[in-house]
Amino acid sequence: MSLEVVGMTISDRKEREKEMRRKNIIDTAEKLFFEKGYENISMADIAKGTELGRSTLYLYFKNKKEIYLAISIRGTQILNKMFKENYNNGKTGIEKVKMLLDAFYRFYKEYPDYYDVNWASYKVSIDHDHPQMEEIKRSRIEGFSLFGKALQKGMEDGTIRSDLDPVKTNLVLASSMQNVFNLPPTIKMHMKNNDLTQEELIEYTVDMMVHSLKNNNS
Repeated sequence: MSLEVVGMTISDRKEREKEMRRKNIIDTAEKLFFEKGYENISMADIAKGTELGRSTLYLYFKNKKEIYLAISIRGTQILNKMFKENYNNGKTGIEKVKMLLDAFYRFYKEYPDYYDVNWASYKVSIDHDHPQMEEIKRSRIEGFSLFGKALQKGMEDGTIRSDLDPVKTNLVLASSMQNVFNLPPTIKMHMKNNDLTQEELIEYTVDMMVHSLKNNNS
């Protein structure tokens, strides 16, 4: 076996070890952030949890913001996978829109911590110059574009009103879903007074949005 092959094998092994260590750091930080809150965790806590020295930890991440962004990317990737699966399950444009809204709701229910990281708390502000933030933006645009494709398909197949602006409609759908997920205290008070659960309100919101999009002549 040549020295070059041996060298590449060692290099590959080191790269795998590096990726495993990076994953362990993210896994540990994620658990700590979700259990105790982002503000209550320091890089020292993460280093202790991973059994790494702080100097070693800083070789992988400059600060906890970078780790938090890596966790945010994970959440966005999970949601995009759910979006793609549901999009492909719909036949007509209106069905695809409904399936995408259902996927967003399922993500909110099944991955509340990831939802909080990406859409509820905004603990880390958008940094246009950060490489990880650019990856997050690309991932979110990918998910957003599926709604646009579904709306466009619906207009073409006649299941969605042709007078709608796809971009504006897409933004209304996204903001409406997030608003019904992140209810203010006053709305919660009215819901309680009327014996209405958040799940019922979300389902009703989705139903209203889908009906507002439908082409009644189809």
